[in-house]
Amino acid sequence: MKNLFEKKVNLILIIVILIVAILIGIPMVSRGCATSTSNGEIVTKPATADEAVTEETTEEPTKGDDIKDAKVKIKKKNASGSETETASEKTDPRKTSSSSAAKKKKKNSSSSKVYATAPKVENKASHAAQWNAGYLVAIDNPDTSYSCEHVELSDKDRSLLEKLCMGELGSGGFTGAALIAQAVKNAMYFEGYTNVQDVISSLHYTGKLTTPTKSVKDAVIYVFDMDKNAIQHRILYMYNPELMKDNYSSFHESQRYICTYQDVRFFDR
Repeated sequence: MKNLFEKKVNLILIIVILIVAILIGIPMVSRGCATSTSNGEIVTKPATADEAVTEETTEEPTKGDDIKDAKVKIKKKNASGSETETASEKTDPRKTSSSSAAKKKKKNSSSSKVYATAPKVENKASHAAQWNAGYLVAIDNPDTSYSCEHVELSDKDRSLLEKLCMGELGSGGFTGAALIAQAVKNAMYFEGYTNVQDVISSLHYTGKLTTPTKSVKDAVIYVFDMDKNAIQHRILYMYNPELMKDNYSSFHESQRYICTYQDVRFFDR
């Protein structure tokens, strides 16, 4: 009788253990990443939203994807900036009124102004070819016949020119100073001015004579000593609209526009 009771208890324990094992095993099987169909084909489990984001960010994008992503980021940034500006204007009515007044004033003051533009060309010149030739600023329609012979600078003229280049466009570094130096050299060579001071006086240069940096001095050497040019075109006149009354010069804009570098507009006759 005792043995029979022990056998029943053991049988019950075995059944309980089997039931527990089955209950534990079912969730483990259901968490698998793939299942097998009746025809033996393996079907991969679709990634969850979180997994999809992880895979998308860790996957190395192609060049096209980079460009697409960059465009999206720019659009988002612009949209964000626009929203911020609008909110700011709404919270401060004075800013809105002053901003609108400034825009209206600027529109009215510039309505009768015509800024010169470079002549359009059907076949644009190679910018790379201009840079390879030593020109610092490339344009679509360079003057391939342009040539400016050597102009000798005295020590006095060199010192004055370096200060002038620094004062006129020293913020433009080597390139900006080279453009000013070329304009002065072109005036001396094509217009017959014998010294830098005559160019300053006759062409009404108004930049302060400021102590030059090394890059400005190197730019003067590049243009005058090495007979290089900043741009493949003659330039005789220049001005910065931001420093002019009404941001405009009718004389300069009546000349032949060549290029703009850091707000400074350069012209030929």
